[in-house]
Amino acid sequence: MGAIAVTLLAVVFCVGGLFRPWIGFVGYASFAVLCPQWNWRWSLPDLDFQKFLAVSTLLGFLMSGMARNRLARNEMMAVAALAAYLGICFLSSFQTINADSTAFFMDITWKIVLMMIVGIFVLREPVHLIWLLGTLVVAQGWNAWNINQLYFNRGFINVNDFSWNFLDNNTYSVSSVPVLAISLAALLISDKVWVRASCGLVFVLQMHQIMLLESRGTMIGALLVCACAIVWMPKTRFNWTTVTVATVIGVILAGPPVIKEFSSVFKPKDELDSSAESRFQLWKAGAAITADYPLLGVGPWGGQYLVPQYYEGYSENRGRKALHNLFFEISTGMGLPGVTCFLAFFWVPWWLHLKQRRRRVDQPSWFLWINLAMLCGIPGFWLASMFSSGALIEAPYVLTAAGICSLAVLRQQESLTATETWDTDDNQTFPS
Repeated sequence: MGAIAVTLLAVVFCVGGLFRPWIGFVGYASFAVLCPQWNWRWSLPDLDFQKFLAVSTLLGFLMSGMARNRLARNEMMAVAALAAYLGICFLSSFQTINADSTAFFMDITWKIVLMMIVGIFVLREPVHLIWLLGTLVVAQGWNAWNINQLYFNRGFINVNDFSWNFLDNNTYSVSSVPVLAISLAALLISDKVWVRASCGLVFVLQMHQIMLLESRGTMIGALLVCACAIVWMPKTRFNWTTVTVATVIGVILAGPPVIKEFSSVFKPKDELDSSAESRFQLWKAGAAITADYPLLGVGPWGGQYLVPQYYEGYSENRGRKALHNLFFEISTGMGLPGVTCFLAFFWVPWWLHLKQRRRRVDQPSWFLWINLAMLCGIPGFWLASMFSSGALIEAPYVLTAAGICSLAVLRQQESLTATETWDTDDNQTFPS
């Protein structure tokens, strides 16, 4: 039944995308998080749903006359940075040290960049953004439910053999952080009981799955999401109660094994386990490779093949060693220009949302939802990605794209409101 339902849903998104390209993009983004090819792999045909959804969205965008959002200069700067990042990736690929890895990286990256830019153009109404974020929460909620169910049925999860959505425990955990911020923001912003209840349940499931998967870097990133939410949430009695209850539930769900695993991050350097110790060695190697190849790097996803030469005590005969760090994965692959453009795409919109937060004006709840998700999700994702790379994970790109769109849509709505107010005042008559 699940396979039939998800196939019918894909058809609805594809047909809808031809007439309303935003529907196609919502389907593309939600299927990227849900990954039905994995969740229903035993009953679904070998179909690349995202390919059909992407084609539908692009055709719909063209048939609509390429109607798009009007972006301000700073918003367009973020889009241009993403496009420039892709261009640098192509330039760097011509001198890569490993053609196969670079080809795999580029095959995914250019599709992500193209779809994110199209998504920024076609999400033109508040309802589009609400549907986008809502479907992401539902998709991630399904995944989190299945992982929790797997744990309670078996009594354990072997993280060494874990493979969910074709990702290992660390990479999957990092991919869940942006949606974690979305569900938490909805819990703290919405004034509808059913939204708070459903998003609160998904948030608890998401936090527990991160604990179960024992990704220490993601645990730190998730805690940063929560800390940012406390700083920027509306200071209402409900929200303070929610924070208190969530803290109690978190302590109960964590248990001694999770607390022991998380606490190991803060041990002295000479007491760290091999996994934690290797992260420092990898960061050192990544910095050295970046310093030696600062302009265009050694090719997308090529840095891992140089790590054995820069990693003290690691055998060069072992071929490659993943950097497990998003910054160094980009800087070693595409050099400093590439990582600068990559950073600009995420952090320019984040800064714009921070500036919006400081405005002393009333803003609609849909924008406050996205605003809080951006302020929490981007720092949380980047901190988690310092311990495990996520350059090919689509969720953070989607959240950032939604953040850019929300700024353009809010500005358009404020402009329309100002125009209507002006027209109303202009039509008033006054006694002579």
